[in-house]
Amino acid sequence: MRYSHQRELIYNIIKGRKDHPTADMIYQTARELEPTISLGTVYRNLKLLSDENQIITLETTDKRIHYDGDTSNHSHFICSDCGKIIDLFFEFTPPVFLEEGGHKVTGEKRLYYGTCKDCVTKAL
Repeated sequence: MRYSHQRELIYNIIKGRKDHPTADMIYQTARELEPTISLGTVYRNLKLLSDENQIITLETTDKRIHYDGDTSNHSHFICSDCGKIIDLFFEFTPPVFLEEGGHKVTGEKRLYYGTCKDCVTKAL
């Protein structure tokens, strides 16, 4: 992939955030740093970064794609009340029947849904 200053800016924005931003959130931050950047440029570069496995996409129940700059093997918990996305780090082993069936697992994406502890506490 050819170097692009705008792509580097977008990548650094995502890597610097832990809130799993949407394209619109990334665009707003990028505009503060580079006022001439367009929403189309942001979307094109998000697709390129995703295709190159430099970022993770999360398709959530709010019908918007969220982005994660942490490409390490981890899962996500999505609160159905407030929409917060929380990183979960724990060991996961693919089911044995996949390898026994001749399949080779090279990646995975796990999403858990429920109510986060903050929303549970508020409801009490």
